[in-house]
Amino acid sequence: ESERNTAEVAAALPPAAISSLPPAKDDSGNDTQQPITSAASAGTTVLFIDQQSKRILIEELGYKRAEVERLRPELAQPILTQRMYRPDTLELPKEWLLSEEETNSGMLERLENESKYPLKFPLLGISLVLFGKGLSDALITIIKVNIDFPGVSLSEQFMGVPVLAIDAVCVVVGVALASWTWKTMKD
Repeated sequence: ESERNTAEVAAALPPAAISSLPPAKDDSGNDTQQPITSAASAGTTVLFIDQQSKRILIEELGYKRAEVERLRPELAQPILTQRMYRPDTLELPKEWLLSEEETNSGMLERLENESKYPLKFPLLGISLVLFGKGLSDALITIIKVNIDFPGVSLSEQFMGVPVLAIDAVCVVVGVALASWTWKTMKD
């Protein structure tokens, strides 16, 4: 059954990835001249590399941890089955590796960046509300005074504080909070 699963995995490999795999090596480091071949029908798709396989790839076959994290899961089984040691090149072929967006580390990095500043968007929202409230109230008051709306004046007060001063403070605090948040909470 192990041979059948390997054939199914190899069948799912893109032809470029299959041809770029080096021949397997035996324990003494000699090539066994057994290239990976693809089967006629595609089988199940491998979604991840389990911990045991990662351990073997790193400790026994000489792959680097960062490479194993980015290694295409469908390539891991044929590499393990044929005991292919890490190629002597400086880097693995790009066809063997997942792009940064496809890896867990890429997702983890994006989550870490978002969690650095959990208050960024709430603070920007609060600053928008303050700015909008102050500006709109001031404009409405000025418009009402200019059209001689009954009972409205520029000297109107709320608890002893001029209403236009409250509106001006809201605008200034909103702009200052937004500016500070934007400058200090960059990724």
